[in-house]
Amino acid sequence: MGSSCLHAASRSIWLRTRNGAGIPGVLRRQGYPKTLKDRDKGEQTHMTHSKRSRIPAIGLAALLALGGIHSAFGQETIKESQTESLEKPRLLLSQDGEIDDMNSLIHLLLYANEIDIVGIVQSSSKLHYRGTEELEPLRWCGTDWMYSYLDAYEEVYPNLSAQDPDYPEPDQLRRITKVGNVDNVDEMQEDTEGSDLIRALLLDEDPRILYVAVGGGFNTFARALASIEEDYQGTDAWEEIYDRICKKVIVNCWGKQDASYTDYIQDAWEDIKVIDVAAASLSYGYSYGKTDLPEPARKKMEGSWMLEKLLQGHGALMDLYAVWGDGKYYEGEDPDQQFGSNEDMLSSTNWWGGKMGLIYNRYDFLSEGDSLDWMRLIPTGLRSLEDASYGGWGGRYEFKGVKDHENISWYASADSNSLSPWIEAIQDDFAARASWCTARTYEEANHAPSLSIEEGTDLTAKAGERGVYSFCMCPG
Repeated sequence: MGSSCLHAASRSIWLRTRNGAGIPGVLRRQGYPKTLKDRDKGEQTHMTHSKRSRIPAIGLAALLALGGIHSAFGQETIKESQTESLEKPRLLLSQDGEIDDMNSLIHLLLYANEIDIVGIVQSSSKLHYRGTEELEPLRWCGTDWMYSYLDAYEEVYPNLSAQDPDYPEPDQLRRITKVGNVDNVDEMQEDTEGSDLIRALLLDEDPRILYVAVGGGFNTFARALASIEEDYQGTDAWEEIYDRICKKVIVNCWGKQDASYTDYIQDAWEDIKVIDVAAASLSYGYSYGKTDLPEPARKKMEGSWMLEKLLQGHGALMDLYAVWGDGKYYEGEDPDQQFGSNEDMLSSTNWWGGKMGLIYNRYDFLSEGDSLDWMRLIPTGLRSLEDASYGGWGGRYEFKGVKDHENISWYASADSNSLSPWIEAIQDDFAARASWCTARTYEEANHAPSLSIEEGTDLTAKAGERGVYSFCMCPG
């Protein structure tokens, strides 16, 4: 944490292409070749790099050991106009209250200085709903937990704001935390506080992309869209409103956890872009033990590391973070989902993942499968907001489409292991931010350095050509 910057010149790297390569992400290609044959002709390639990016210190080695660029040959990709360096990405978080969603909210709150959180909405899904007088609830943990998590955020807020004054005040987050359509799966008939909030965000004049993270069902989001359609379709304003919403919204979802996308959105709002993170999330979800994680990353999912770096002595917010065998009990959740308190599931195959041979021990990482709905928004310098195919902390995605709906922009993982190379960096940066919860001054904590490239943001080179970078790295 000194005052001087590290300078290095003549950093030589090979500029070569590798389809699906996991490393640099910070280098990108504009105008992908359509085939591997075209790629091998040594065509002129346009490369870019963020000139000055705040990057996690633990990701620095990957940035300096640039070995190639990944590309989606012959694939249509999402190209987003927003870049990491200009402004905070704008996020509406929707979730169904499962334990991994609770973990995801804790993780997200530690990045609330980097991401403009404009809504936190609880919805339902096929796995979680509140029920009615005629319908029994299903695995329903209530909605109060969201507000208790914000109470815990308030306890550590003075320390977080000492690290970065851009952390939002707790009351600001409370004002945008709402309950949506939760009574039943697919329920989207009634307006709710959650759907009203989403509707207002869809109709506002903010020019930034609105990233909608759907960690449960689509139904509250669908209700917001339906209310707009009901009010404006058939009016002179409808075409402009439809186009504006479809251009401003990018949905990141964990699959289709109810039928409201299929039954309503894909026909009525077919031009809304959707990125399905489900396959990419395996290495950060319940099944991570069966994924191709590098050994250093795997170590940082184990109980001993989790206990030291995230769980013990990291303040009220991290006290709520759920891991295997931590003793936490969730009212309303089924016994075979009580990962913290059901000792029969610990260190055994006596749980639903056991049929895959998954065995976890006390304090091991549990799951944050829905975190990929927003993790791509973290400004790592990998520029994955410019194009979802570049890859990075949120995975790497390519156009998949929807059968019998040729106009729908549905994207899914290009490689189920596309997140694995970044897990170690994700965990280390998570640990650094967890420590901010108890650090009373800026000087007590670890902060990401900034990296600037003297040659600028755009370089041109031929495939296989050796290039030279001059860079400056300044401590955080």
